[in-house]
Amino acid sequence: MALLLLGVYGILCLAVYWIQERLLFHPTVLEADFVFPFGETPFEERWIEVEPGVALHALHFRVDQPKGLVFYVHGNAGSLHDWGALAGFYQRQGYDLLMFDYRGFGKSQGKITSQAQFFADADVVYDFAKQHYPENKIVIEGFSIGTATASKLAAERQPKALVLKAPYYTLGTLVQSKVPFLPSFLLKYPFKTVDYLRQVQCPITIFHGTADELIPYDNAVRLAQAIPAAELITIPDCLHNDVPYARAYQDRMKTILAD
Repeated sequence: MALLLLGVYGILCLAVYWIQERLLFHPTVLEADFVFPFGETPFEERWIEVEPGVALHALHFRVDQPKGLVFYVHGNAGSLHDWGALAGFYQRQGYDLLMFDYRGFGKSQGKITSQAQFFADADVVYDFAKQHYPENKIVIEGFSIGTATASKLAAERQPKALVLKAPYYTLGTLVQSKVPFLPSFLLKYPFKTVDYLRQVQCPITIFHGTADELIPYDNAVRLAQAIPAAELITIPDCLHNDVPYARAYQDRMKTILAD
């Protein structure tokens, strides 16, 4: 019986390892000719080649005489069709917004296969942004799964500020808190947010809701304890996907983008 259980456990571990991209990422795929419903919001579609034959799709929302750019690294589901709905808030603050879909999301080509690839793609898109904006005018913002990537970018670049919404301490610790019977070495995407934040030189602001049902609030508390320079904005009774619409988030972001 013990051998049988051990065999079943081994098969489960192998299955988790091989299909974890499907467990972590939940894209919505869009046709290449899909028309985005942002008619009253000025934007341009961008194709950014990340390797020969593979291009990521991005939306570049514009305003007249922008103060700068918000470089947005989104969550693990949907597509720019969903995330683009956030653009109006940044435009009202006088900022352009650049957001991109990961491989296999929206109109983006290719598929996600490793953490190194995931990070490298973000680097290429950020380099595209730097061609159009000085770094001291770029605010990097990450949400949920995108917070580790945003933190790594900020650690290796010199942006104006880093904003994290509903971050995790590391993805490994988050996964272990939910499925403790799975060994951590199975995770191909450890996404060690706290390690990257220790290297960030720009101002860091963390927003997290106390009622977050996906990434518990204590992840943000642990990050703030590890990074004393970071500002933690606690949003009472706020769920995971509600952070962008919370008054506390919008009020603080207005001051960050007003500087």
